[in-house]
Amino acid sequence: MLSLWKELLNIVFPPSADCPFCGGARQGKDLCGRCLTEIKGYHEEIYCSRCGRFTGKGSVIPKAAGHFCFTCRKQDWPFEQVRAAGPYEGVLKEAIHRFKYLGRRGISPYLAGLMAETASREPLFTAIDLLLPVPLADEKLRIRGFNQAALLAEEIGRLLQAPVSGRVLLKDHETSPQAGLTRTARESNLSGVFRVANSNAVQGKNIMIIDDVFTTGCTMSTATIALRDAGARHVFGLTAAAGRYF
Repeated sequence: MLSLWKELLNIVFPPSADCPFCGGARQGKDLCGRCLTEIKGYHEEIYCSRCGRFTGKGSVIPKAAGHFCFTCRKQDWPFEQVRAAGPYEGVLKEAIHRFKYLGRRGISPYLAGLMAETASREPLFTAIDLLLPVPLADEKLRIRGFNQAALLAEEIGRLLQAPVSGRVLLKDHETSPQAGLTRTARESNLSGVFRVANSNAVQGKNIMIIDDVFTTGCTMSTATIALRDAGARHVFGLTAAAGRYF
C-alpha cells in the first residue's frame, strides 16, 4: 500500500530537486540524507507513555521502560493517549514551519506519512472510528488559506483507511497566539473555544484528534473535553511533533 501511495504522491506532488523538509538537495530520494538520518533517530527517542512528549537528550530513563512524565504523574488528562512522530526540533520543526507558515502544502504528505507510521505502532490506535483535525476559526482560515491539521488528517485517513471529518469539531472564534503563554494562560485562552457541531457523529466512538504540534497539551485537552461532553467514548491524539519535558 505504501508503494502505491508513493506513486500517487509523485503524480500529485511531482518530485523536485529540493528536500521538502529543509530545502536542501535530496539526490532523487524522498528526503535529503540529513533529514533521513535525523528522522531515523526518532525511533530511538524516549517518550512519555501518556502525553507522548519526549525526554531530554541524554536521559537516563531505560528505553524499554514505559513511564509517565512529571506532568502526567500529577495531572489527569481528558484524553487517553497522544503520540507524535518526533520531537519539535531540528528538521521536523523546520518542516512544520515551512508547511504551516510558508504555505508549502506539498510537505503535508511527508509529515502525514511519519504520523501514520507512528500510529501503526500503537495497539490502542487500531480501534479508531473517526479522525478529526483541530479546527481553525473562519478568520484564521481565510488569512492562512488552509488548515494544516485538516491537510494532515486527510492524508493520514487515506494511509490508515480511516474516516475523516472537518465538520464535526469547530472553532467559533480565533484566540490569541498560544506561544509564550503560561499553561494557565493557555487554558484560559482556549476555554470554551471548541464545539461539536454534530454529537451523533461522535457518540460512543473512539476519536483521534490530529494536530501539527503538542506542547503543553492545552489545545488537545480543550478539544477532548468538547468531544467527551458530546458523548465520545475515548479520545486519542496524533501530532507531527511534540516538545520535550526536561
